[in-house]
Amino acid sequence: MAFSEDNQNWIREEIRRAINHSGWKTVANWLRYWGILGIFITVFVALLAIVTTLGIFTTNRISQESEFRGGTQVRLTNIETRLGGIEASLLALRATQAANQPTDKKNIAEAKAILNAAIQSAIKLPPNVVERSGKAFIDAASKEPAAWDAAQAFLDYRSVLNVPSMPVGRITREFTTHYTTDNLLNMEKAALSVLGATDAANAAQLRHINGPDMNQGIPTQPSFLIYENATFQLDTMFLRGVIFRDSRIIYKGGPIVLQGVYFINCTFAIERQPAGQSLANAILSSGQSVTFKSG
Repeated sequence: MAFSEDNQNWIREEIRRAINHSGWKTVANWLRYWGILGIFITVFVALLAIVTTLGIFTTNRISQESEFRGGTQVRLTNIETRLGGIEASLLALRATQAANQPTDKKNIAEAKAILNAAIQSAIKLPPNVVERSGKAFIDAASKEPAAWDAAQAFLDYRSVLNVPSMPVGRITREFTTHYTTDNLLNMEKAALSVLGATDAANAAQLRHINGPDMNQGIPTQPSFLIYENATFQLDTMFLRGVIFRDSRIIYKGGPIVLQGVYFINCTFAIERQPAGQSLANAILSSGQSVTFKSG
């Protein structure tokens, strides 16, 4: 059966419409799909750029803050050093002023307070100021006995200054040598060790002045003996190359021979009499090790 011409025209029109409608729909769907995907890609790239920018900013900020902290620490250290120097200068000036009138009881108390503050704050006063001021109080003690307390406080402080001067070397207990210990008043707490090695002529000595050398004939002996946490009385002793550290030193004016003896962070109980005053002067003048003879 043949279609009329009108029917044929209608069929052709419907087909054309269907084709045209389907094409635009396909294009629309394509645009919609890739448009959404493009948006996701664009958002992802934007977020990645933001994260990267934040990372760079954070890294730069951390670097800048590290440099700032480092520079600030250096400046603070320099400031603390300067302040420490100023404080040391002020304490040295006060010590000098107190020593100008060493018989004045206020100055005696002031001197002891200055030295205590210097020890507590680890302030290093000039050794020449310590020596001059200490000797002024030693001399004043003949007129004002209370000045002797200040003089001994200067000895204690001078001993603190000796901490960096301790001889260095290998500490050992391998030697079989013998020493006099009856002047050691706290044998249960004190510790004795040896440092270095040398020939007998230069070896450390720790014996009574008139006592025998119990190590005679031993070719190699310790260079130094180290007493720590000792309470030791110097009277009648011949000491050579002995280092007292963190110890209490007692002297009552008897015969004594010291050769290269170190007092490091020690305290002193020296009787106020001519030999004691001479020993005190020697300790203040020595700088590091003390060589002294009396009796």
